[in-house]
Amino acid sequence: MTQPTDTPATGGQVIDLMDRMPPQRREALEKAARAEVQSTASGIADASTGTVQLSDEVDGQDLPVIEQVDDVARRRLRLHLPAALVSREVWQHRRAVLTHAAGYHAARSPLYLGRLVKLSSIGLWTELGSAWSYLFVTEYGEMIAEARAQAKAKGYADHSDVAQLRAERRAIGQARRRENLTVLSATGVTSYVAVVVAVAEVWGMAMAAPALLPVVGVMYACGLREVRRRAEPFAIFEQAAADEDAPVSDSTINAALRKVKVLGEDEVAELVGPIRAVTINACEATLKLPSGVTAPRVIAARDALAEALNVEASWLDVRQAGHPNRITLWIATSDPFAEARVSPLVEAPERQDVWNRGIPIGFNRRGEVVYLKLKHVMALLGGMSRTGKGMLLRSIICGLGLDPRVNIRLAAGAKPGEHIGYSKVCATFFGRRPGRLDLVLDALLVEAYRREEFLEDEGRAKLSEKDLEQFPLEILIIDEGQEYTQNAGALSADIVAKIERLAGFAAALNIVVLLVTQDPDKNTVPRKFKSNSAVRIATKTGSPTQTNAILKEGATGNGLRAHEIPFERKGLTIVDIDGAAGELIRSYFIEDEEYDGAAPVIAAGRTLRESCGRAPGQFEDPIEDFLLEATGLSSSGGGPGGRGKPGRPEVSAAEVTVLDVLLGAFPPGVDRVPLDDVRTALGDWDQQWAPRPEEEAAAYAGRIGKALGDALAEELAGTDVTLEPTRWRDGGNRVRGYLKADVEAAYEAARKIRK
Repeated sequence: MTQPTDTPATGGQVIDLMDRMPPQRREALEKAARAEVQSTASGIADASTGTVQLSDEVDGQDLPVIEQVDDVARRRLRLHLPAALVSREVWQHRRAVLTHAAGYHAARSPLYLGRLVKLSSIGLWTELGSAWSYLFVTEYGEMIAEARAQAKAKGYADHSDVAQLRAERRAIGQARRRENLTVLSATGVTSYVAVVVAVAEVWGMAMAAPALLPVVGVMYACGLREVRRRAEPFAIFEQAAADEDAPVSDSTINAALRKVKVLGEDEVAELVGPIRAVTINACEATLKLPSGVTAPRVIAARDALAEALNVEASWLDVRQAGHPNRITLWIATSDPFAEARVSPLVEAPERQDVWNRGIPIGFNRRGEVVYLKLKHVMALLGGMSRTGKGMLLRSIICGLGLDPRVNIRLAAGAKPGEHIGYSKVCATFFGRRPGRLDLVLDALLVEAYRREEFLEDEGRAKLSEKDLEQFPLEILIIDEGQEYTQNAGALSADIVAKIERLAGFAAALNIVVLLVTQDPDKNTVPRKFKSNSAVRIATKTGSPTQTNAILKEGATGNGLRAHEIPFERKGLTIVDIDGAAGELIRSYFIEDEEYDGAAPVIAAGRTLRESCGRAPGQFEDPIEDFLLEATGLSSSGGGPGGRGKPGRPEVSAAEVTVLDVLLGAFPPGVDRVPLDDVRTALGDWDQQWAPRPEEEAAAYAGRIGKALGDALAEELAGTDVTLEPTRWRDGGNRVRGYLKADVEAAYEAARKIRK
């Protein structure tokens, strides 16, 4: 045996183990290495991953020294800097604001130029007028006009006052025009004009234009002063933040809050930290509300606030941020539900925790995963046809299948074929059979009483997670429930009564009923069941009445309007569940047209359950035992063949009887079988029923006929049933054999005796 050493042997042979691995194993190893890299603090390779170099490859080389810097020390400066400086999301939002402002103002630059010219013209005209008035003493004009009016009023021609005023104006004007300031100003203006003209002549207007900027600036300032003196509203630049496509700012939020009367004219909601760009098309702001304004008040005005912010109601989310006077405002710039998302169960069909975390069924407007918890609850799912109920149920069943602590009982009220793929993980699955559902409810009631007795002995009120091994989570899913609660004839009343009985007390016993119904009304959903349903989910409905029938009375008045969901947006759903009360979500997508996208998930669930001994038929199942005893038929895993048709369970070779063989001799869809086929089936089953060497056909038929009669008489002993061959015509021939109805009646009679 080779002894391990601390250093490699000199001249040792280098073997690349990767070359000896199969491609699948090599790919898995590379994937694991990438996962290890991504788990590091920076998401890049560190000292724990990389390429190993042997000593003989690096001898004589100066190797770099890798220093492991303490994460806290490395981030110490970053921890002391405000988020406004170091947050990537904050800078992303700032870039969006600046980019929008630049584009907004660039598009309006011709308008701004026109306003600038207008304002400068006002300034130029005003200053020219002021200069003219000063140099030519125009204020004397009013005094001269007044003197003339007085002279005319006296009735005689005395113009001495007018002449005196004119003389004074000439003298004052001459003095003003000889002032140093006037002379210097005229000289400066003349020189400036001469320089500009010279530059334009020598170098062209392109070089002369910048020289005109001081004049424009002075005229702009003069015009602005004149406009303010007149008290006329005038603005050159418009607010980019006021544009309907502008990124959100504190000013737009406050303006919207005032518009919907949440804030008064003098009240301000202050930003707590900068606005962050949380996704590529959404930002989030945390605000401190003024005294007297609470988060529930803002949340109640969400729809009106969305209109004030020029976004759809589904693009806005308002939540209380701890304190009642603090909220987080999440605003999207495009529809957050526009793109469907594939269920994470398809990408990673791993074991789920239905009890604690729940099943991922969809995502909310913020893109967060919404989980459905089905523990200690009754659940109701409803909506119109082709609105996403089936896809939502698809996610639920796939998630339940990946938790082996759950027993799935699926009763399909219509179209059982679309559920056949789930049979591998269903403890019970059958198609439209009201009588069998009635028996399932009886079995669940018996099981509920058994669990209730256990809790009574334990002195406890409800079962917990630690009891799941002994008492698994029983989830009865009744799809197209209206077929059972309304269209099952006399059984409908019994089914409704038993559903309501279970809803009244069984939730705490780890027994859940999920009722899925189409076009619901108050008669479709049992009243007491709805009252005890803590989980309510509504896809698109046809009317406010249907919405209230699923969610709760008054739901539409509280803003839960499932009937207003666009029909073309399949998958949009209003959920009233733990952690998402009254929230709009979009359910995850699992392909069901091009191919069966749920098949890998169900296969993973089946493998997981088999490894735990929890696959259908692997564990003691009191519900299926009850059904088998009552009907002699099994629906475990969808029954024999997994097609949702209850059938006689497969038995071991030692337990097979002549009646089993006789019943198995009937081909599918055939109601009678000739004796020749019966003898062939018996011979295939046991050699003693096969022809003996050199035995005549007539002798063989007689021997088997007598032995078969004796065996049937023995198996039917104690019953009032006898089973004899029957004759019928097949074309022109008379055929002797057995009818399937007779064999089934005999089989059922024998089974009851064996019980």
